[in-house]
Amino acid sequence: MSEKYTLKNALKHEWYIFLIIAVVILIGVGIYPNLPEQMAIHWNIEGEPDDYGSRFFGAFGLPLITLGSYLLLLFVPVIDPRRQNYPRFTKVYRWIKLGFVLFMLGVHLVTLAFNLGYKLDIGRLVTLGLGLLFALLGRGLPQIKPNFFVGIRTPWTLSNPEVWAKTHRFGGKLFFWSGIALIGTTVLSNRTRFWLLMFLVFGTALATTVYSYLCFRQENNAKEE
Repeated sequence: MSEKYTLKNALKHEWYIFLIIAVVILIGVGIYPNLPEQMAIHWNIEGEPDDYGSRFFGAFGLPLITLGSYLLLLFVPVIDPRRQNYPRFTKVYRWIKLGFVLFMLGVHLVTLAFNLGYKLDIGRLVTLGLGLLFALLGRGLPQIKPNFFVGIRTPWTLSNPEVWAKTHRFGGKLFFWSGIALIGTTVLSNRTRFWLLMFLVFGTALATTVYSYLCFRQENNAKEE
C-alpha cells in the first residue's frame, strides 16, 4: 500500500508545477509593457474576439486562476471522506493535475501571443489542447479509485465500487477517443468544429452518466436474483 496522501508529500513531488506557473507569470511581467490596455480574452464561434479585459487581467488573470484551481486540487484529497483511496492512484492524479495546468497555461500563452499581434487561430489551438487533455483523462480514468472529487461522480458510481470501476473503464475509452476525434476536428471549419466539440463534450458526459445508471441497475438485478 502506498503512503498516505498528505499536502507535504504532494508538494514534495509536484514542486515543478509551481515552477511552471511561476515562469508563465514572469513571462507576463516581461511583456506587460507591450500588451494593449484592453486585451482580447474571448473569441466567438467564428474565431473573432468578442470580449475584452484589462491589461492586468489579460496578463495575469488566467495564471492566477490556474494557481488557485491547482491549490484546490492539492487540498481536496485531505477532506475527502474516501481519502484513503488517493494513494492508490497518486501518479494518475498527478498527471491529471499537470495536464490541467498545462492546458490552462497553454491557452494563456496563446492569448498573450494573439494580443501581441501574432495571427493565431485561437479556436483551433484550444480545440487541439482540449483534445490532448481529453485523451490524457481517458488514459487515467480507469485507474481512479472511488472518491468524492475526482472522476465520474454520479449517484450510482458513488454508491457502488463495481459500478464505479465499470463506468470508469467505459468512460476512459470514451474520453480517449473523443480526445482523438477533437484533435482530428482541427482540420475542419470553425463552425463545424465548434458543433462537433459540443457534441463530443456533452455526448461523453451524457453517455457516461447513463452507462453508470445502467450498470447500477444491472448490479442490483444480479443481487436480487
